[in-house]
Amino acid sequence: MTLATRILLAIAWVLVAIVLAIFLSGCETAPPVVETVIVEKPVPVPCRIPPIARPPFEVDRASPADDMVTLNRALRAEIEQRRGYEKVLEAGVKACQ
Repeated sequence: MTLATRILLAIAWVLVAIVLAIFLSGCETAPPVVETVIVEKPVPVPCRIPPIARPPFEVDRASPADDMVTLNRALRAEIEQRRGYEKVLEAGVKACQ
């Protein structure tokens, strides 16, 4: 092989390398796209309601020595008192949900 042929062959390889580098440089990936996504997820929050005090019920005040009429009245009054107390408790539970 003559010197001129070797020079032409070397120039050809350099050109092939340059062309290959140009083609491969077009294959680089695009920068990643940063996208903000809003995720709606429930977050647990501690329930902060004041403690609900248990009211004194009428039956607690009645003694076994009382007559039947007094005990009956105390039991009937306790039913209404408990209904009111349950409504207060339900409102407290509903406030925490």
